[in-house]
Amino acid sequence: MADPVLAEMVHAMGLTEAPHYAAVKPTIQAYRRRWVELAPYRDGPVDPERKPVDDPAAMTQRIKAKAVELGGSMVGVCRLQPHMIDLGEDVPHEFVIACCVAEDYEKVMQGADAVEEEAMRTYAKCTEIANELAAYIRAKGYPARAHHNGGSEVQAIPIFHQVGFGELGRHGSLINEKYGASFRPGFVTTDLPLVEDQPREFGVQDFCMNCNVCQLNCPGDAIPQDHVMTHGIKRWLIDLEKCYPYSRLRNEYCHLCVDVCPYNVKSHPETYKAFMKQRKQVGYKTPKTS
Repeated sequence: MADPVLAEMVHAMGLTEAPHYAAVKPTIQAYRRRWVELAPYRDGPVDPERKPVDDPAAMTQRIKAKAVELGGSMVGVCRLQPHMIDLGEDVPHEFVIACCVAEDYEKVMQGADAVEEEAMRTYAKCTEIANELAAYIRAKGYPARAHHNGGSEVQAIPIFHQVGFGELGRHGSLINEKYGASFRPGFVTTDLPLVEDQPREFGVQDFCMNCNVCQLNCPGDAIPQDHVMTHGIKRWLIDLEKCYPYSRLRNEYCHLCVDVCPYNVKSHPETYKAFMKQRKQVGYKTPKTS
């Protein structure tokens, strides 16, 4: 409800909260409680005996290995820039570490509740990883703050792009060549000396210019045909007032724009084919049900 668009729509319906959040099942509620429980531990005391970092490249590899050891699927580092920080927030750190956990795409065949439960599971895992990684860095004598669903002051998409996780897709999410857009993030901002990764291009935006699959499947017609340019990057601006009636104001979860993305073919070809056959049978713009 911190989202002003959502808050306005809920108020117009005469409600106090979005129907979707009130209807979630106990397992999903438990995952959400997990990141609330961990919110107070996002930051903490820094070891006064700082360990010197003579080789930032080697330290970067150790941090990435630690994140993978904790359960991360991919890890990247970039310098924290003003446009990556929420408006009005102060994050006085030099670097940001992005750690993502991949979702199990096979859940798409089990219905909307299974897809949402998987999303919440990965969000909870990212919360744990970010908190533990931040504590690991503070133990080395450097400030570090975790950013996740339990509390965050940074913007995911520009960080994803800068660390080289992928390119922005038509559906508004960033697409990775291995995981598509089926992953969830946690972040750590820190002053630990690190080496930056670089943005990468592998044809996503060119592909999206000629692919309308997410647009054809969106029940709310919230995905535009045209794009805008921001610093040379194409951005398709999702119409939230059309999206939210399906993704926030229904009892069941909508994740169709990501689930139908052809980039899922690479890692789950048979499941993707079966799912798209199912979508065709029920009607592309029909909301997914459990």
